[in-house]
Amino acid sequence: MQELTGDIEEIRFRNEENGFSILVLDIGDEYITATGVFPPINEGESVRISGDYIIHPKFGRQFKVVKAEKRPPQTLDGIARFLSSGLIKGIGPKTAYIIVQKFGKETFDILENDPERLASIKGISIKKAMQIQHDYLINKNLQDAVIFMQSYGITTGRALKIYAEYGPDTVKIISANPYRLIEDISGIGFTTADKIAANMGIPKDGEFRIRAGIIYTMMDAGERNGNTYLPREMLVSEALKLLDIADETLIDEQIDKLVIERKLKCVEFDETGVMLTKTYHTERSVAVGLVKLIDSQNRLERDVDEDIDEFERLAGINFHSSQRDAIKLAVTNGVCVITGGPGTGKTTIIKCIIHIFDRIGITYMLMAPTGRAAKRMADSSGRESSTIHRALMLEGEGFSQSGAPLATGAVIVDEVSMMDIFLSDALISRLSPGTRLILVGDKDQLPSVGAGNVLKDILSMPIIPHIQLEMIFRQGKESLIVANAHAINSGKMPVLDDKNSDFFFLKATSHHDIAMTVTELVSERLPKFLKCDPERIQVLCPMKNGEAGVNNLNVLLQNKLNPLGMRPTLNGYREGDKVMHITNDYKLQWERTADGYERGEGVFNGDMGIVERIDPSDGTLTVLTDDARRIVYGASTIEELMLAYAVTVHKSQGSEFDAVVLPVTIGSPIIFTRNLLYTAITRAKKLVVIVGDTFSVKRMVDNDYIAKRYSGLKYFIEDAQRGMTLLFGE
Repeated sequence: MQELTGDIEEIRFRNEENGFSILVLDIGDEYITATGVFPPINEGESVRISGDYIIHPKFGRQFKVVKAEKRPPQTLDGIARFLSSGLIKGIGPKTAYIIVQKFGKETFDILENDPERLASIKGISIKKAMQIQHDYLINKNLQDAVIFMQSYGITTGRALKIYAEYGPDTVKIISANPYRLIEDISGIGFTTADKIAANMGIPKDGEFRIRAGIIYTMMDAGERNGNTYLPREMLVSEALKLLDIADETLIDEQIDKLVIERKLKCVEFDETGVMLTKTYHTERSVAVGLVKLIDSQNRLERDVDEDIDEFERLAGINFHSSQRDAIKLAVTNGVCVITGGPGTGKTTIIKCIIHIFDRIGITYMLMAPTGRAAKRMADSSGRESSTIHRALMLEGEGFSQSGAPLATGAVIVDEVSMMDIFLSDALISRLSPGTRLILVGDKDQLPSVGAGNVLKDILSMPIIPHIQLEMIFRQGKESLIVANAHAINSGKMPVLDDKNSDFFFLKATSHHDIAMTVTELVSERLPKFLKCDPERIQVLCPMKNGEAGVNNLNVLLQNKLNPLGMRPTLNGYREGDKVMHITNDYKLQWERTADGYERGEGVFNGDMGIVERIDPSDGTLTVLTDDARRIVYGASTIEELMLAYAVTVHKSQGSEFDAVVLPVTIGSPIIFTRNLLYTAITRAKKLVVIVGDTFSVKRMVDNDYIAKRYSGLKYFIEDAQRGMTLLFGE
C-alpha cells in the first residue's frame, strides 16, 4: 500500500451521501486521478491518501483510495484556490491572490486568530474582515464536525443533518452523550449511537446506555410495529436483548427514573403498560377530542330522506337501505365512522353527504392522509380535497397541531385506516366543538404505518356511531378485482384462471423467474395492453429484500425503463426516475406553479413523483410530485427519497393505480398475510396481475394473522367518558 500527499486540482465527481469522489490531485511531479471515499473536500485543499494504483478497463490508470484524510492546503496556490472556492463570501480569485501574496503560509492563522490584519488590504474593511473570519470558522467547524462523525460511520448527508440540528456545538453534544442522537435525529438508531459511546468508553451497564436503550426500544416499538405502549414486562425483555445485559433490575430502575423525569408514563390498562410521554399525551388528546365532539354535537332535526331521494334522482341511482342509514348517520351525528370494502358505495355516499350539506348550508372540508388519496377524492366528488397535512398548514408557520380551529361545519376524511395517532391528534385538536367529523375507510386494510390503531380502537367503542357496508355494488359483469378482493377477505381463493377479466395470474416458481416476469410485464406487455405509460403501473411487493423484493426490482425496472444514458445522475438517481418520499419532513420546502404560484413546506411519507432535473454542479435533485409540487433535494435530504418503480404494499396505502403487479413468493407468515394481499389488490383500478404460484397465494389467503398492536386509545376514550384518569404520578 502506498501513501501520497497532494493538492485537489479538480473534483470531477462527488457523492455527498457516501463521500465517494473522483479527484484530480497534484502530487508535485504529476497529476493523478484518485477514486474513493473522502471527507468533505474543496478544490485547493490538500489530502493524504493511502491505497494502490489500478488500471480501470475504461478510464485507465487510477489511484484506488483505501484511506483519506484532509490537510490544510500546503502551497500558496492551494491556499488561494481554497479561499476563492466560494466557501467564504467576499473573497474572489483576485482578493484571494492578494491575501496569499501578503500573508503567505500564515494566512489560515490570521483568518482564525487575527482577522483585523486583513483590513490592511485595500477593499477589506474591519467589518468585512470579521465577516470573513466568521465564514471561515463556520466552514472549519462544519468540516471538523463532519469528519468527526464520519469516523463513526455516519454518512455525509446524515452528518450535515445532525450539524443543522446542533450547530457549532455538534462535537461537544455528541461527545457528552451520543445517545441524544437517537431521540433528536431521524434515522439514527441505537447501533450507531452505541458504537460512538463504546469508543468513548461509556460502560455497557452505564446509566446513559441503559436509559437510551429503553427509550430506543419504545421508539422502535412505535415506528416499526405501530405500538403506542408496551407491557412493562415486554419492555424489560426487549431492552435486555438490545443492550445485551442480563440484570433486569438495571432496566427496572431506569424505567422508574424515566417515569419520575416524565420521559415515560406508566398506565394501567388490562396490564401495566409503559408509554413515551409524548405518545401518552397524543393518544389521550385524541380520546378527549373525540368525546368532546360527541358531547357538543349539533343534532340535526331534519328528515333527510327527501334530500337522499333528490340525490338519487339526480345521480340516477337507488341506494340500498344500509347506504341510506350510513348517510343519515353521517349527517345527524357529531362523530361517525363508515367502513366497507371495495364496491360497497363509500364514494357515492360521500357525494350524497356533500349534496345534503350544500342544501342545508353546512360548510365542509374533504381530506385524506395522502396526496393520491386526496386527488382521488377530489376527482370522484368534483370538490376540492387536500391532504390532512396541507389542510392544517398555517401560513408562515408550516404544519402545526396548534393554531386557530378550522373554519368549517364538517370534516370528511377518506382512507382513515391510514391515520396514525399523531395525524389523528393534529386533525382533531383543530376541530371546534360542534364540528361534524365523518371518518370513511376500510377496516380490513393494513393498519397505519405509524403508531396507533386508530380505526380499530374507534370501532370498538359503542359511544362512537359506526356502520359497516356489506353489499357490493361496483362490480361489472367482467370485473374480478372487487369480487376477488372480497373472496380473499373472507378466506376464499380468488379466481385465477379467467383469461377475459381484469385479474390475471402468471405462474412463476423461482424468485428469479418472478423478478424477470414482473420486469417484462411493467416495461413491455402491460403498457401495450393498457395503452398507458409504465408510470401508471405499480409493482407492490410484500417485502423489501430478496430477488423479487422492492430493492432488486427497483434496480431492474430502473435499468429497463430509464437506462443510464447521457443525462446527469446523482446518488444513483437519474432524470426521469419514479421516486417516493419515505419520511415526514415538516421543514422541506416546495413550490407549485400550476394554476398560479404557491409555496409551502412539508413533504410526507408516501408522496410520489418523477425526478425532473439533476444538477451535478450543486448536488441537487428536483422532483415533480403527483400533485404538481416541485421539491429540491440536497445532500442532507436526498436520503429521504427512494426509487418507486416498486414499493411495499404498506407504502401503497391510500393510493390507487391503473394497474398493480404483485409478486407473490414464500415468506414469513408474519408478513405474507391475507390482509396484505387484500390491501394490494384493492389498490388497482383497471388491472391486477399476480406473479407467483398458487400454493403461495393460497398460503396468504389462509393466513389470517394480524400482528397485535398495543394501543391505548380505547382505554383513554373510556377514561374521557368517565372524566377520570388512569395514570400514576400525573
